[in-house]
Amino acid sequence: MNKKVCKFLACLLLAACIFSSCSITNFKAQDEKVEEVKEEFVEEEVSLEKENDILKEEVKETDSEAEISITCFGDYMNHITQIRDAERNNYDFTDSFVLVKDLISQSDLSFVNLETTIAESEDELSGYPNFATHENVIRAIKDTGFDVLSTANNHSMDKGFSGIDNTIDKIEENSLKHTGTFKDGESTDPLILDVKGIKIGFFSATERINGLEGDLLNSDRPYSVNLIDTDKIEKDVDYLKDQGVDIIMAYLHWGDEYSDEVNYYQRETAQSLADLGVDIIIGSHPHTIEKDEVIETNGKKTYVTYSLGNFVSDQRESYGQYYGVEIGVYTKIKIKKQVGKTEVISFENKPYYVDKYTDDVTTRYVVVPIEELVNGEIDYARKDIIAEEVERAQDHYERIFQAY
Repeated sequence: MNKKVCKFLACLLLAACIFSSCSITNFKAQDEKVEEVKEEFVEEEVSLEKENDILKEEVKETDSEAEISITCFGDYMNHITQIRDAERNNYDFTDSFVLVKDLISQSDLSFVNLETTIAESEDELSGYPNFATHENVIRAIKDTGFDVLSTANNHSMDKGFSGIDNTIDKIEENSLKHTGTFKDGESTDPLILDVKGIKIGFFSATERINGLEGDLLNSDRPYSVNLIDTDKIEKDVDYLKDQGVDIIMAYLHWGDEYSDEVNYYQRETAQSLADLGVDIIIGSHPHTIEKDEVIETNGKKTYVTYSLGNFVSDQRESYGQYYGVEIGVYTKIKIKKQVGKTEVISFENKPYYVDKYTDDVTTRYVVVPIEELVNGEIDYARKDIIAEEVERAQDHYERIFQAY
């Protein structure tokens, strides 16, 4: 091989070595750069995951925090006079609720005790002692904003099992919740009401059904009316606890008629329910208002109103009846749920007066909330006319109720 060729090959080999060395260096630099980017990406990914976990915890914590308001009213009744008066106005019962509609509809959850059955026809309409009113009552209750009806009371069986069934049918046709009475084969488990993530367990029961207790218990439908039975109530409470409810609430129909004094049976029953873990007890039946109190058991509080009194009725002092039948209270409750804890943060009872008057159409029975009337929160044309009655009702309320 001549010298020129050898020199050319040597130069070519040297160039190849230089090129290879540069490529390896560049590849190494590129690999190092890729590794740096990878590390930065992983760090950012871990950081994002941590931020997402924090956000999830914050969202979870926010979701578990909620506050709701509950409004409770007592015994809605229709005497035959009320039914006849409503007949003159196409069976329109809404006038009784015009002044309380806003406070009811603005509540997250509202309850009322329906102390009457619903008649299957106009021919079957009747008042005391066997109540059966027009189905438009349920429509009026729905229109007012009520959510749940308690149907356990001493008049539950006024029209037998058919009365129970028809009443439930009309309630369900209006998409309202109910408990206290049950159709044949229907579950008697308490209601569970989920409002803004707060679960309310609710049941109702009555002390008596006007001497028909034996007829009920000896029938093939002994559970069609919830009677106050601590063994049954304990099972209901256990069921609600197993379902993970946050608050347990009961409507109890009990006590002595036309008495504003809480009797021994009421106190003992309330204590028994408090021992079982019931949080709220709302009472009715006496047709008069009775005090409220807080029962403390092992550091846990149970809030009780022994009687809300009449909601709507035609019981009047002018008929020779006890003065308090024209007055009732409604209970306003606030419940707050925080992480790991749900509690009643407000429990107050406010009075109202039922104004009965006759206009050029019919006789009306209007529930007038006293505090809202006095404070100017509602406008009522008859405010001055009923001023003395309202003042007297307020005095009666203050005599019985003491603020917490």
